[in-house]
Amino acid sequence: PKEKFKNNQSKSKKVMAKVFPFTSVLRRNMLEKEKPDLYYALAKRNGEVDINELAERIQRSCTVNWADVLCVLRALQTEMIESFRKGEVVRLGDLGSFFVTLRSSGTLILKDVKEGIIKGARVRFRPGKEIKDAMKTLTYSKFKQEGEKEDPEDPGDGGGEAPDPTI
Repeated sequence: PKEKFKNNQSKSKKVMAKVFPFTSVLRRNMLEKEKPDLYYALAKRNGEVDINELAERIQRSCTVNWADVLCVLRALQTEMIESFRKGEVVRLGDLGSFFVTLRSSGTLILKDVKEGIIKGARVRFRPGKEIKDAMKTLTYSKFKQEGEKEDPEDPGDGGGEAPDPTI
């Protein structure tokens, strides 16, 4: 019964495309420095949401009050840290999983792989299917800085063909 409800609930949610802002950045190819610098699309961040705001938003979408949501989120953080210390992957159902990766120097000899070559640890996130699917529905719009002039060849709708570089 729980599984049936869960499947019906997720199917009833409509995924709506969101316009995701991006800007551009000029970067050098560090592996082939003789090649020219290239421009790349860069995700434009639009503020941030802290744990209190998340608790407020969650409270509005369910019957749990803000204080209880905040307690659960803080307890989740504490338990995730303990799990990482034990080397465990934290799998949060359909949300995805969190795990630790290490940065280290390389060695030519297997027995030289010791604690001293480790430079640090990072937490990585692998999203679940619903989040991956939501990322596929994004549409993109170039972020324009105040005072930035419009490109006369860019129709602004993100569609159409790219100009022919051979002309």
